[in-house]
Amino acid sequence: MTESKISDFKMFEKAPFEVPPARQLTELIMSGLKEVENTYGPVFARRFIKHALKFIAEKIGEKPPEDIKTLDQLKEYLISKSNVYPTSYSAAAYAQWRTENELQGQTGAGTQIGTIGSARSISDKPGLKKREVQVDQVLSNIRQSLVAIGCCPSELGYKENEDGSVDIIVPKCHFRDGCERAFDEGYLNRLDGRLQCGVATGWCILLKLSTGYEWDYDLLESYKPHCIQRCYMI
Repeated sequence: MTESKISDFKMFEKAPFEVPPARQLTELIMSGLKEVENTYGPVFARRFIKHALKFIAEKIGEKPPEDIKTLDQLKEYLISKSNVYPTSYSAAAYAQWRTENELQGQTGAGTQIGTIGSARSISDKPGLKKREVQVDQVLSNIRQSLVAIGCCPSELGYKENEDGSVDIIVPKCHFRDGCERAFDEGYLNRLDGRLQCGVATGWCILLKLSTGYEWDYDLLESYKPHCIQRCYMI
């Protein structure tokens, strides 16, 4: 994508942090994963923890402790390593996609459940106006809520398309490490063959909560280093 094309997006002002704070975002992710664990059972947590620990060990060059057995223990460990690896929650993103692929063959239902659980936590925060149909106001409300709880990319922009869809650009996604590795290893295929994006899934859920309509998405560009997601009502 050229610089002139990026300029077509309306960019929000930068968030007051370069990457989302580790504790807030890691806690949000784990709250959603507990719903996934309820779907798959204890096997999900065991495999998820194994893959997350292996991922972060390779990132920080440090052997993880062997006594981490629960998602809450893993949460605290990932947060504790944010001083040396600020986006330590990327390990959770990678581990979820890999674990779901092992348990169901393809990413889909589990990621949807986990993201729904995380989005519910966000929707409980003040600032989201349900049934609002003005795109500018809806996106502004959602972003303000995300920034307020420390779960938003530092930079974010969007543009409306003539067909009513909305393209959202994330210049530097905080999940990129985990997402790019999952893509390279073939774990990001949705059930219909399209690429999975946890951030875009979250946006569609929050857009539904804000407008009352169902939303879906296509991942248009990724790792360039920006990502562009097209969200549309269905």
